Amino acid sequence: MRDLPSLNALLAFESVARTGSVRAAADHLSVTSGAVSRQIRQLEEHFGIPLFQRYGRGLMLTHAGSAYFQQISTHFEGLRQAGQILHRSAGRAVIRLHSFTTFATRWLIPRLTAFQLAHPAIDVRLTTASDWDDAADFDAAIRLGSGEWPQMHATPLVENTLVPVFRPAPGRKTRLDPENLAQHTLLRVRGRPDDWRLWGDAFGIETRRLTNWRELESSALAYQAALEGQGVALAQRVLVEKELAEGTLIALDDYRLDCGSLTYYLVWNRSSLKQTNLRLLEAWLTERETSDFQPGNPA
Repeated sequence: MRDLPSLNALLAFESVARTGSVRAAADHLSVTSGAVSRQIRQLEEHFGIPLFQRYGRGLMLTHAGSAYFQQISTHFEGLRQAGQILHRSAGRAVIRLHSFTTFATRWLIPRLTAFQLAHPAIDVRLTTASDWDDAADFDAAIRLGSGEWPQMHATPLVENTLVPVFRPAPGRKTRLDPENLAQHTLLRVRGRPDDWRLWGDAFGIETRRLTNWRELESSALAYQAALEGQGVALAQRVLVEKELAEGTLIALDDYRLDCGSLTYYLVWNRSSLKQTNLRLLEAWLTERETSDFQPGNPA
């Protein structure tokens, strides 16, 4: 297998092929036209095939040269884009953070906003998804589980308590009794199919006998449906604190199920080179009081 050609020769070739001119390429590379021509000859000697066809004072790519340019041009463009990203991020550390969508919108984003103001040299780039993807690429992530993931550092963020919630309405009793759940539409989340069963088992309620179900794609949709009076949602209480405080939702607080170690964790690989900044983010998310992030309170 032949060695790769010199980088200078590749730069000269790419620049001439892109601009169509040795002089323009020389100006772009801040060298002489003669230097560019020598690099082109060197590249042609390396491959043993003409890459340009000379006509008058100009150059035209041969068939082989055109095919080679198409192959390498995408890589050069990638290098340029990577350089632009570095320039834009100069002096800033980047943390790529991945989270479940509902948790991000209802709990995480207000805290990240305050974190960015307090740590302007750290750029947190958040991506979200409704379901966990093992192929997701991140520096840190919010995961739901028991906290045991191989090679991962994991810190719990919230208490995960499940509680039925519904919208108060004229003529409806303020306190909904578990015994009359069959009279209501129960909102079930497709990605959390076992929540109602686990809750029912904890309080001796046979939810399998209940038949009036409505299935929704995400917890966010279930909470919105409950807000609109379309049924009873089994909520992770920490994600509906705002609605409970405002009175737009009511919780069956006598029937709260503490899920213990099954909760949301901030996780990252133990070998991460970004641990210093990740620990700053971890401290911020675990030590700040909830009241710091209520509307009207400075963060």
